[in-house]
Amino acid sequence: MKTCTLKKDRILGCLTVTVLLTVIFVGTADTRNIEAIVSQPINSTFVSELIQKGNMLFNKSKYEEAVQSYDQVLMMDPRSIDALNGKGLAFNNLGRYEEAITWFDKAIKIDPTFIHTLNNKGVTLANLGRYEEAITWFDKAIKIDPNFVDALYNKGGALGELGKYEEALVWTNKALDIDISKQNASNSKQLILPNK
Repeated sequence: MKTCTLKKDRILGCLTVTVLLTVIFVGTADTRNIEAIVSQPINSTFVSELIQKGNMLFNKSKYEEAVQSYDQVLMMDPRSIDALNGKGLAFNNLGRYEEAITWFDKAIKIDPTFIHTLNNKGVTLANLGRYEEAITWFDKAIKIDPNFVDALYNKGGALGELGKYEEALVWTNKALDIDISKQNASNSKQLILPNK
């Protein structure tokens, strides 16, 4: 059997073949085989371009449009961590925090070691004022990568919001020690102890 290579002009044909093969296998194949076939992520230039388009729209603060791009990716590859994480970030920036958490959770279920999603879920929880819970997610990211500056910095910020200023300084300083150019960590330190 010939393997289908996904290109923009052939993607619909490939999806049709995949659906037809799945329908044929339902009557003749073991369900575990079907799940293995269906669960394979689609790897294509078109999917990558849609993710890049979503990221570009996100960076231009066009969050609703970014969600649409990520949705297109998820229709083809429901296990795309980049699209799930991107959609969560877009909802976070739209202030739709509970929806953001839903998408981060979907990504975490697929890959519980993707530190960016762990950190982003923590940020969203912090946006809801759930700082203790947020810290647990920053800690999960830090456990995987102790030098992940964003999670270190965000943990410091959450601790500061809880009034734990000395502990907040420790984590903010850890972020600064790793990346002195990280402006957010430097600003956070000034906010934690404004009189020092």
